[in-house]
Amino acid sequence: MKNVFVFPGQGSQKIGMASSFMNGYKAGMETMQEIEDAISFKLSDLIENGTMEELTKAENAQPAIFAVGMMCVRILENEYGYNLSRRCKYLAGHSLGEYTALCASGVFSLSDAAKLVRRRGELMSQAFPDSENYSMVALIGVCVDDIEELISDYRTGKQICVIANDNSDTQVVISGHRNAVSEFVEKAKAETQLKKAIELQTSGAFHSPLMAPIAIEFDKVLASGFVVHDFKIPVIMNVTAQPLNNKDEVKIKMTSQITGRVRWRETMRLVTNDAEVTKVVEVAPGKVLTNMLKRANPEMNTCTLETVAQIEEFIKAEEEED
Repeated sequence: MKNVFVFPGQGSQKIGMASSFMNGYKAGMETMQEIEDAISFKLSDLIENGTMEELTKAENAQPAIFAVGMMCVRILENEYGYNLSRRCKYLAGHSLGEYTALCASGVFSLSDAAKLVRRRGELMSQAFPDSENYSMVALIGVCVDDIEELISDYRTGKQICVIANDNSDTQVVISGHRNAVSEFVEKAKAETQLKKAIELQTSGAFHSPLMAPIAIEFDKVLASGFVVHDFKIPVIMNVTAQPLNNKDEVKIKMTSQITGRVRWRETMRLVTNDAEVTKVVEVAPGKVLTNMLKRANPEMNTCTLETVAQIEEFIKAEEEED
């Protein structure tokens, strides 16, 4: 019996999301301190006492979500002796969450991963100074097959719109120039069974070709001395929806992810079709990934780890299974 740990992306942030892990565990406080030292920023103050407006900025939200996820992982390992390498078959993360997965797998040190997600957030914040001209929209009630051909005419030209996230059989996120996105939404309403279109609160057209300049800059960041270590656990990468355990391919996949599609539906299909996988565990904050998975696969055994009580319940269940 094996678990798969999954880590959420930007959008899962909320004020107070680290309090359980900082107040309840020494390992949680030590992890936060190491991250704050690495990025020279008092992240805990912002998470606990800041405003949602400030926390939602990419340069803050990304290291904050990463920090909470790694606090939980370190608590499991250091406070409860939980062996991720033995208990987990795969790790996976949605967009930003992939960085948490790579750190939890030992590919990057905690301090290096914290620096990477902070810089990634800064670059994304700077990518679209005229952010009102760009948009990301969640299409509810359609799958990628419903719109793949329909959206092909929008992939090139002065106004583009592409599939950014293939999240589930009933949710796809599109990204691009606002006019092209709006035009495509109307086309999808007319030609598919689209139920709802929800504009996401983002500051740009992420996971699209419009992010190419940022991918180039981030590639330079990755090449500036960040050491890649061997995988302790394979990580299912967003751009391939396939497990990776070759450290030589990591930086290429990370750079590609910035402009590429997040293939989360395919990732979860791989997980749920694996007979060895018996549980999918969503690490804090939130349960967005769990909710998507349960809608697609109601029978899948899932749990979320956001509180002390949830961690203790999880550890107890794992011990009983042994």
